[in-house]
Amino acid sequence: MDSATSQIGEPAALSVQERDRRYAIIRAQLSERGVDALIATGTHLLYLSDGLPGEMFGILPTDPGEAFTAILTWRYLADISPQILLDAQQWVGDIRSGRDASPVAERLKQLGLQDRTIGFAGPLSQRAYKQITSALPSVKLVDVSDILVDVRTIKSAEELALIERANRIFDVAVQRVHEFARPGMLGRQVVQEGKRAMWDAGGDLEATFKFNFGPVAAQNPVLSELCLNRRIQEGDIGTLTAHSHFHHYAGHTDQEIAFGKPNPRHVAMFDAVLKVREEVLKHIKAGATHRDLVDAYESAAKQTGFKTSPHSQMHLYGIDVPEFPGPAFKTDDPKGGKGLGGSGNFILKAGMVYSVSPTLIDDKTGDSVLGGTSFVVTDNGYRNFCDRPVALLVTH
Repeated sequence: MDSATSQIGEPAALSVQERDRRYAIIRAQLSERGVDALIATGTHLLYLSDGLPGEMFGILPTDPGEAFTAILTWRYLADISPQILLDAQQWVGDIRSGRDASPVAERLKQLGLQDRTIGFAGPLSQRAYKQITSALPSVKLVDVSDILVDVRTIKSAEELALIERANRIFDVAVQRVHEFARPGMLGRQVVQEGKRAMWDAGGDLEATFKFNFGPVAAQNPVLSELCLNRRIQEGDIGTLTAHSHFHHYAGHTDQEIAFGKPNPRHVAMFDAVLKVREEVLKHIKAGATHRDLVDAYESAAKQTGFKTSPHSQMHLYGIDVPEFPGPAFKTDDPKGGKGLGGSGNFILKAGMVYSVSPTLIDDKTGDSVLGGTSFVVTDNGYRNFCDRPVALLVTH
């Protein structure tokens, strides 16, 4: 492993100060709504726990004097003491075992909140909801997911550092694949090598790596599965897409690679992608809107002669890919949301993390070409997360 890879792979840990920052903001908003505790699941739970193996539920009391509780599925604590996990990390000081939501009800009762208003964020199954309300018939459960989504929309300095590392880990994989992949190889061999490169660079084992290839450019999850058992041919063009991960945070971007002399059609399309992306980037700064970016994408695409795609590849992300902004950032859209996707229209703020890889379609051939990088929005523009140039790579 070279020195650059070693630096990327240094161990990461979010500080206790980062945990306390999150808890303080969320508790203040819970208090404003008269909510006495929060039940968290999914990635909202990960955001509060920093990711414990087997975690099912987290309980954050609004009272800052009470500890956060993490409930792990029973199998993870069947043969070991919870003290092992308590000693292995600094974020969570109360770890309990459970098979269902019963320990949630028990903890709320222990806190004296059995007849109070309790918020939940993240998926709460009908079974879990019923278990809690049956055990605590006077409790009132309300959905406060918007609080977590709002808080998670703007990344802290520590979060940005992890996301930048995750993106640089994907850069390592791109370099490795460029050196490794050749005609005659199975798609799965390239995927394996890409994942191995990310792991060697210190990436989380949960990283995903998609590889589409063929005479027609494409980026599609179904086709990437079919490509696993196909062999690369001379003249193919490949699209690499990854959700690299570093300490749970994603790096997300795309890369085109030609095998042998590139098809002139693909070269022209990629040149057009660069021009479209340049126009989009001109609009990125705090105070702009997502509609501004989409309009720039559509307007610039018209000048190229190629079509836009519903999969425009311009979205926010962080722990999840994509992440949609919270309601505090939403704004009306003069076009009724047309072309904006699930995020709707929102105002850009410093600290938002964007992936911008504009997609262009040749409706005559079916080619779909894209390219870009990720960055953080700043007050006056943006800061890239990697030094890798946006370019069409070629194998020889």
